[in-house]
Amino acid sequence: TVDAYPNRSFTAKVTEVRFAPKTVEGVVTYETLLTVDNSDLSLRPGMTATADIIVKRIKDVVLVPNTALRFIPPVKQHSPPKGGGGLLSAILPRRPPREYREKPSADISRQRVWKLMGGKLVAVNITIGATDGRMTEVVKGDIEPGLPLVVDTRSSVN
Repeated sequence: TVDAYPNRSFTAKVTEVRFAPKTVEGVVTYETLLTVDNSDLSLRPGMTATADIIVKRIKDVVLVPNTALRFIPPVKQHSPPKGGGGLLSAILPRRPPREYREKPSADISRQRVWKLMGGKLVAVNITIGATDGRMTEVVKGDIEPGLPLVVDTRSSVN
């Protein structure tokens, strides 16, 4: 869309993406050239435009919210270690229990999401595919459409 014509869309095709980035106030952009039909000459040099660039279309896939991919279960505070632990152990964060630790992987497509079963968090290993920045395709894993996933927790005060 173009600011001058907010109710009109223009179909275009990306013909070139320049490799040299431009940074203005911390925002990095890459100049991109598009081919668009301007036979009615409604588009002029210098007009501000907003483009939604579709790089891939996928249909009939299971999606998970990216917030579920970023979720890390909270670490329960256990009783102090034997031997007191001292001041240092009181201020340093504790390692998560072994079952919650991420295993190092060179394959970034392998991820873990969490679901609730019987009031307990259960890890589900998945392989991810395409993403739009909000939702991500699940290529492989024990995830069914509609399965609620944990994206955050709240602590309750007794």
